Amino acid sequence: MLKTTKPKRIVTKIGDIFCVEFPDNTKGYFQYIAKDMTLLNSSVIRAFYTHYPIDQDVKIEDIVKDKVDFFAHTVLRIGIELDAWYKVGRCSEVGINELNKVQFGNTSEFNRFSSDIIIINPLFNWVIWNVNKESRFVGKLPSSIVDKVETGFIKPYNEIVDRMFLGYYKYTSLENKIIKRYPRPEVLSYTKREDGNKQTYLCFKGNDFEKGIIQEGNKIIKTDNKEGTAGHKELLDVKFSDINWRYDEFITGEEFNKAWDSIE
Repeated sequence: MLKTTKPKRIVTKIGDIFCVEFPDNTKGYFQYIAKDMTLLNSSVIRAFYTHYPIDQDVKIEDIVKDKVDFFAHTVLRIGIELDAWYKVGRCSEVGINELNKVQFGNTSEFNRFSSDIIIINPLFNWVIWNVNKESRFVGKLPSSIVDKVETGFIKPYNEIVDRMFLGYYKYTSLENKIIKRYPRPEVLSYTKREDGNKQTYLCFKGNDFEKGIIQEGNKIIKTDNKEGTAGHKELLDVKFSDINWRYDEFITGEEFNKAWDSIE
């Protein structure tokens, strides 16, 4: 009789530190810091900002002293099973004072206070909460926390990796009409948006426009930021964070460069 092997039990503890390896041969780290009973008992992590060369030996004490890039909810086990990240150590210091100040939020198109399906403006239907604290209905998100609040959803492993590598989640939501997404300054982002017979290809470095193409019928605009004010203002003034990009609008650098090189 063939013996069946039980899958290895995955044990995670608050304080565990995980490494994520990126496509450019760098790596980054995050730490498991809490369970949030107010969001399905999900794992709360803090991701650190610095990226290191893939072969650099980084000490645990240096990792936890680093600047925190963002906080998020996720499922650690799936990321481990799919080799999206792996444990490298543990530290009892989890930044509890910082965590207590972090506010998560979400909104909805449906009236929260009615059993009937009533559509309302999601800009005025926000709730916010701190980890393991009761959520609070605030209506319109206060301007004082717009650039500080984190979207309150359990993020899949690939979105955590994207946020750490790129600086933003690729998937968009109602919340991103208010909560802007900012790339890391060194990141090149490529997008394509179609509107009827108009196609717009954009490349950003960090939050700033790098180069782009607008094709509309026989009319073609092609410019880059080296043209300065002599270029096409409708492209040069574009900021990545000002556009609520959808997931299917992100393209590869290869696709963008193919379109760029095809135009003289």
